[in-house]
Amino acid sequence: MAVWGIGAYYRGAKKADKTSDFIANEAAFIGWSENDAPSLHQMMKSIKIGDIIYIKSLSQQRGSPNNLIVKAIGVVTDTKKQTSASLGTGIKVLWKDNFAPFDIVLTSQIYKNNVFNNSLYEEFNKEIINTITSKLLS
Repeated sequence: MAVWGIGAYYRGAKKADKTSDFIANEAAFIGWSENDAPSLHQMMKSIKIGDIIYIKSLSQQRGSPNNLIVKAIGVVTDTKKQTSASLGTGIKVLWKDNFAPFDIVLTSQIYKNNVFNNSLYEEFNKEIINTITSKLLS
């Protein structure tokens, strides 16, 4: 089982936070086309049924600790590619009901060499994985 972080804030013509759309569609999406972001689409192919995925945002404030905002947590239920004209390419996710978003304070050690700004990434930080899994199971 892997844990994945995915962004839901779309830029450009689709500019908006799509978190509620992800949840309503019971899926997680990449808003970039395969031509524009082939690496993200290749990475999405690595996600397996049963993997945990969380919708994230990064709060960066000068002079303050950075926070990883966790907006939703779910479990991947189907990896068959689905498409949406407004959301892009996605996979099915069972999102945790009645989820209360929370922040994880990113210490300088956790933030060092981070990938939090990426649209999609596999999470390897033990502290973050433990926090995500405990919130999913609570």
